[in-house]
Amino acid sequence: MQTDQPRLRSGGAGLRFAVAIAFSFLVSQGAAAKTVFVTPTGAGPGYAADGSVVAERTEAFSSLTMRAVLPGDTVQLLLDSPDPAAITLYRERVVLSQKTSRGPSLIAIKGLGTRTRMIGRSVEQIRDCPMPEDSAERSCGDLYAVLSAPRKPDLFATLLASTSSLPEGGSQAINSRPAIPIGKSGRLADAACLDLDRVDGVVIEDLTFQDCWLAAIRALGSRRITLRRSLVIGSSYGLAARGRADRPSDDVTVEDVTWVQDTSGFDETSLTRGGPFRCRDGRTTELGCPGMMWRSIPWGVSHHGVYEHFNGALLGGSDLQGPIVFRRNKVLAAYNGVRLKASGCEDLPASGLSPASCPFNAHVWIYENLFSYVRDNPVELETWATDAHIFRNRIHNAHAWFSFDDMGGGPIYVYGNRGWFDDMPALAWSPSAPGGPPCLRRPVPKPAPEAGFDPKLDRRFDYLKVRWLPVGVEEIDATGRVDWMDPLEQSCEASVAGRVIKLALPAKGAAPDTFRYAMRGPIYVFNNSWSLRSPVTGIGAAANLRHWNNAISFCEPGRAGYEIELCKIRPEVFDAAACGREFVRADDLGRYAGAKGSVPFFDCFRWLPMDERGQDMPVLRSAFDHDVSNDGFPPAFEQLAEFERHGRMGDPGFRAPERGDFTLVRNALAATSTCLVGETADGRLACTEVPADRSFAGAVAPDGQLYEAPDSPRFKPPK
Repeated sequence: MQTDQPRLRSGGAGLRFAVAIAFSFLVSQGAAAKTVFVTPTGAGPGYAADGSVVAERTEAFSSLTMRAVLPGDTVQLLLDSPDPAAITLYRERVVLSQKTSRGPSLIAIKGLGTRTRMIGRSVEQIRDCPMPEDSAERSCGDLYAVLSAPRKPDLFATLLASTSSLPEGGSQAINSRPAIPIGKSGRLADAACLDLDRVDGVVIEDLTFQDCWLAAIRALGSRRITLRRSLVIGSSYGLAARGRADRPSDDVTVEDVTWVQDTSGFDETSLTRGGPFRCRDGRTTELGCPGMMWRSIPWGVSHHGVYEHFNGALLGGSDLQGPIVFRRNKVLAAYNGVRLKASGCEDLPASGLSPASCPFNAHVWIYENLFSYVRDNPVELETWATDAHIFRNRIHNAHAWFSFDDMGGGPIYVYGNRGWFDDMPALAWSPSAPGGPPCLRRPVPKPAPEAGFDPKLDRRFDYLKVRWLPVGVEEIDATGRVDWMDPLEQSCEASVAGRVIKLALPAKGAAPDTFRYAMRGPIYVFNNSWSLRSPVTGIGAAANLRHWNNAISFCEPGRAGYEIELCKIRPEVFDAAACGREFVRADDLGRYAGAKGSVPFFDCFRWLPMDERGQDMPVLRSAFDHDVSNDGFPPAFEQLAEFERHGRMGDPGFRAPERGDFTLVRNALAATSTCLVGETADGRLACTEVPADRSFAGAVAPDGQLYEAPDSPRFKPPK
């Protein structure tokens, strides 16, 4: 291990580069801090981006080298060739383990942008189990896998599972987490390019991660983690992190990162962090390129079928404590953007959830990101979340933008966001739609048991037990009971309409006090600008929403960007029993368009949420007011005192919403509002009546400036 500064060749950019790194860290961390220069195999010289020598001798970037790294040290990845166009590939998986510090000192791992790349393993290599040609189950596991606990094959939970090993001569308890060791044998042991095991304080920056399935970075029991200024190509997760009761994970930041998950629509050789991005059809755009996940694969197949490895996020967190910061990132051609789950609270009764009993997903800051061609949720908060701020994001072609389905807690603040569409997934709505051929299925005919399922798509790999399940089977539980996939979810028509706010209702057979709503505080949705081909919300109810000052333009004839197939209502015929088939009740779900136009404002919707017995919950009554909509608002709710008493029907006045330009034209309807959203003495938000020229609707002010949050410490993000 190198402990002294390496010999430097005199003069040139290499000397200046090395001195700058060494000086900055010696000053900030004290004389004991050191810079370790690494190349893939070590020994030889390391080069800067311009080809000049930085270090005559380097160490190998390996787990062994990282053992001697201490808080305050910098690990600098260098090129192993002086060629100014060369890219250095780091193929070894690296583990940083048990690094803690009582002070502010951090370990820094730095690269040279796209020139230094950590290379992982393909999904096929991770599985190491070819999909069988027939419809039967195929197991590729050893005795360890056979004896492991029968659990639902949840990819996220398995990836972040316990590092404990299976006791010799026995099996794990049914309710224990599956064992995925770090740095030891195990099918998913190598399913990350960089593993952080009980690390307190690390910054990873200016690196490129390529084909790191299933995670670029996996962090267990670690805190004070920052991933910044990096490019992630492929991967189920950019950063997958999990806390533990005995080792809380807090202070997690992902900033200025670009993630291209599905590269099939991109010219991959030209990918950069900053863009613009060149598509395979020759287009160049800052918004990224659709590929097979968006255009060709049914939603259910990428959620829990053959392509389940796409079901991830740039930041996937399980039991993370705040602050959690996700800012200025680009999420392109991906399944989700942010997925934060309070896994440790799932077994608590809904009434027993509180910041004390469930300290996870608190003080979440998601802002100034671009989400484009996101097949499921740009933002997904699961189980429990409190004091989450989601603002100033741009959302282009996404399915269900803000998912709060079965989430307790609150308050949640959604403001200053802009969202629009110019495409839709899966269906052949236009011959010129980019990204490849539209979705096509070849289901097995009757009377086979797997009839209706496509054997090339509707198949799930159980990463824990290392087996392909039979065609059409989603889960085999501990008793051997088989749960089949829902054929409607596997169809090409599934999840193509979308919605802005995703909520839900209790499922059939749900036990009392198990379904979660935002009871601690409302979900505040205010001053957003949206161009929609989908409803504001649907497949659920309005549960404790405060929906104020939003400016909405629905896709209607005569509007710029209108295409009849793109803006068609889907499904064309409303069927409450079908859309609400999973809920405890579906008899009063409805489709509600505005006063004019045809696109539903609410779809598969009821106004009041209900409990597990199907009883109304008026305590969670919502309020919509002071919004602007070109289609107006559903007449069915006009008698409600809490629904759009001051709402205005008319064109909001967006300049070019079909291109994501939500600045306002002269004399725009949204340029004024008699509601000013502000904080009250008790910390709540209220829609206060003011003269119309003191406020506006939407995310962009009449002068072109983005909406400013209420002037309160509560709305000041971490630095």
